[in-house]
Amino acid sequence: MDRLRFALIGAGGIGASHYQTLAAHPRAEEVVACDIAEAAVEPLAAAGIATTADWHEALDRDDLDAAVVVLPHHLYPEVVNAALERGLHVLKEKPFARDLADAKAMVAAAEKAKGVLMVAGQGKYSPGFQRAKQIVDSGALGDVFLARGVITYRWGGAITDNWRWRGTRELSGGTAVIDSGWHILDILSWLRGLPETVYCSTGRGNALPGDYDVDDRAVLTLEYPDGGVGSVICCFICLPNRREVLLHGTRASLEAVDDCVKLHTGNQQEAEVIRFQVEANALLPQLNHFFDLVDSGAAPMAGAREAYDIQRIIDAAYRSADSHRPEALAD
Repeated sequence: MDRLRFALIGAGGIGASHYQTLAAHPRAEEVVACDIAEAAVEPLAAAGIATTADWHEALDRDDLDAAVVVLPHHLYPEVVNAALERGLHVLKEKPFARDLADAKAMVAAAEKAKGVLMVAGQGKYSPGFQRAKQIVDSGALGDVFLARGVITYRWGGAITDNWRWRGTRELSGGTAVIDSGWHILDILSWLRGLPETVYCSTGRGNALPGDYDVDDRAVLTLEYPDGGVGSVICCFICLPNRREVLLHGTRASLEAVDDCVKLHTGNQQEAEVIRFQVEANALLPQLNHFFDLVDSGAAPMAGAREAYDIQRIIDAAYRSADSHRPEALAD
């Protein structure tokens, strides 16, 4: 299929970036955009795109091939499943779902669907992490006994107490682990594999003033079936901005960020450093992968099953934060 005709369900926030990525892509044609906020769809209407506040109306069109879905977490299952049932290919924003039950519902729909379901997580498509994956798969690190992941940045919505739905756990499922942490857990699990148990601490009380009942920072300890251990730090209210994975193996150690990989071998501190030019639009490599999947029918790097596994880690982390003990991943 040369071109795909898209519906954009959710045009605000990161949805606006998805729109710009679609608009600039030679193989994408945006047919309809949906958002309940009129201000979010006004620029798209001015560009000649059909707009609506009703996602049913958007998806019921007969001139669509695919949908990009960007919504509050609790709304995903109904909309994503409806798009899949209509035979559309779906690229949805992370996280996969608000909780494990919602994730199961989308896995079931995806397994019956003819179209592709791909879950966003643009970090994996950056050249640094792509190269890291090649090195890990080559066996150059040997047996990995220690893994570390960090994601920190400063989100203005929390700093200004403008949480909206994200500050309510019933709607979002949480924030530090499920939302911010998704990025690093997705990359780390892709490189290292799934842990067996998770211990998570989200601290006591809120680190910021304001009315919110979600986690604003978290530290996870991971134990792997092969005896290895790992740690993950997630926080969206601090600087500096950082997204990094470190893997320590019996033959070598690896540091990876979006635009650089450092491979440490031997007993010296010196490392082989590989630097990359990163695409200015981080969503573009991800969208290109989506087109490749539609063309080839290949399994995505972040399909329903892969996303469900990340959701299992998150589910165990939140259970651990409540129980104050390590929790096994759900079956």
